Amino acid sequence: MSRQQRISSLLKTEISTLLIKKINDDRIGFISITDIKLSSDLAHAWVYYSQIGNEQEKERTKKGLASATKFIHAELSKMIRYMSIPKLHFRFDESLEKGIKLSKKIDEISQ
Repeated sequence: MSRQQRISSLLKTEISTLLIKKINDDRIGFISITDIKLSSDLAHAWVYYSQIGNEQEKERTKKGLASATKFIHAELSKMIRYMSIPKLHFRFDESLEKGIKLSKKIDEISQ
């Protein structure tokens, strides 16, 4: 496993834990961290998340995560002292929704 993969895995675990245990923002719905992509210099991390819900709920979650980003970064800095924490960028992962839509289309075709 490469260094980037190890860091990505660590960040995914710790951010997921923070979202469950320390983030009390009602705007953030039930989300799942699906992936983390790091820049080659490890200065930026794109945190991909999925959420089941309507567009209004997704927009609220997006705003809640934007509001919580600095807090999450600060908490990660306390938890992971041996490395510089990359700047976090939260992005909605559309792959789950695309998969569901594709599955529905396949079901329609096969009927």
